[in-house]
Amino acid sequence: MLTMDCLIYSTTALVICLSLFYVYAKYKLSYWSRRGVKSPPTHLLFGNFKECVTLQKPPAEILREIFNSADSDDPYIGFYIFHKPMLLLRDHDLIKQVMIKDFDVFPNRRFGSGLERDAVGLNSILSIKQPRWRYLRNKLTPILTGQKLKNMVSLMTECGKCMLNFIEKLPTDEAGRKEWEAKDMGSRYTNDVIASLAFGISINSFDEKETNFLNHGAGIFRGFMRSIIFIIFFFIPEWDFLTAPFIKKPANYFREIFWDSMNTRERLAFKRGDMIDSMLALKNGEQNPIYKFEGDNLLAHSLSFYTAGFEATATTIAFALYDLARYPEHQDTLYNEMQTHLTGKELTMDLINELSFLDCVIMESLRLHPPLPVTDRIAIKNYELPNTGLIIEKDVPVYVSINSTNQDPKYFSNSRDFIPLRTESKENKKFYESLAFGIGPRACIGQRLGLLMTKIALIMIFSNYTVSYENISRDNDAIHVFTYAANGLYVKFKKRN
Repeated sequence: MLTMDCLIYSTTALVICLSLFYVYAKYKLSYWSRRGVKSPPTHLLFGNFKECVTLQKPPAEILREIFNSADSDDPYIGFYIFHKPMLLLRDHDLIKQVMIKDFDVFPNRRFGSGLERDAVGLNSILSIKQPRWRYLRNKLTPILTGQKLKNMVSLMTECGKCMLNFIEKLPTDEAGRKEWEAKDMGSRYTNDVIASLAFGISINSFDEKETNFLNHGAGIFRGFMRSIIFIIFFFIPEWDFLTAPFIKKPANYFREIFWDSMNTRERLAFKRGDMIDSMLALKNGEQNPIYKFEGDNLLAHSLSFYTAGFEATATTIAFALYDLARYPEHQDTLYNEMQTHLTGKELTMDLINELSFLDCVIMESLRLHPPLPVTDRIAIKNYELPNTGLIIEKDVPVYVSINSTNQDPKYFSNSRDFIPLRTESKENKKFYESLAFGIGPRACIGQRLGLLMTKIALIMIFSNYTVSYENISRDNDAIHVFTYAANGLYVKFKKRN
């Protein structure tokens, strides 16, 4: 009899708990409808992110589906990650309003850690909050001035020579072509460049005996656990405490290399024209209590340049190769431009800046395949979105789906096609070119560096090779925040006559 009573009580308690959860969840998931904002159907537990949380689809694809579930003229659409409301902006003018004009209301990213508890990874320019962000941005911007980038070109071309030697030694098929995975190619080159610029060391990741730095760098981004970590950082940062055990090992490796370079450089008192020189100047300069350039705070910036530059630049190179391989007529145009401006001359930044068609190729490839297809901001106070009557409440995150926005047929004709010489208005063109690197004051500080690295790689490849791609259809993207082709992008290189 006692057992039966316990069973009845347990069942009743379970029913009451489930009923209360149902009422709670339905109320939380009515946040947007109570404000007159459309949102797609939600899961009672996961909101709109079930297929992302269960690792069935990458978050970029989920955001694209949410974006496309709205009517073409809807300026925004609401969605939920678990029960937390988010707003996805769809209208270009509203994106500019939030990201640029009203930056004072949206100065912070949701990305990272709300407590900035990880000095190496998250207490840096990538995710730090105001007012420390503004101070840090002002201090780091001089590291990448035009003159300093000009001085870095020779360091980048040395890395490019290793890439060409690697391609030259690849086995050749009957048609004289050499096949390799484009992302791996871009990763090795980019790894060498950033190792040289941000850590002050010369390596050759195309030599299998020198891949330790590459393997540790790739370990920050790739693999099942890394996919989960980045999804947490971008979409569920409240869970960042779960990631701590998995980010210490790469930090320890890079810490040792960084301080060895710093101490050697300081002891020998020589300059190489790289970021280590700038880190030493910050270390030995006047310190502000708001943010002191010492210890891991210094390492954080070389590591953040690596984090932001390695994967993004490698992906940009890979997809530019992929797009040009599918459209060989554009290779001819690019080659002719390079022949006109570069033949018989030493490669310099001024000459690179004359290659306007190369610019168009890279920007169009970025439009179609942004390496990081999402950006976010979070309101620090209640804010009325202009001309809508909608109040974005404090701490409600605002997202932009970069790939969806930059392929919106409302703004782009043949929006999924690779058309380097697009005829869209200058305003739309300028907008999507900016969006690939974020937009507004918190846009990527290394944008010019990333583009320069990409241009040098493509110049060196297409000056010597034509590139082809046999499989016209591409596999779905891997489950990750960054853009990955799940099974790679294998391209074929053929030596020019």
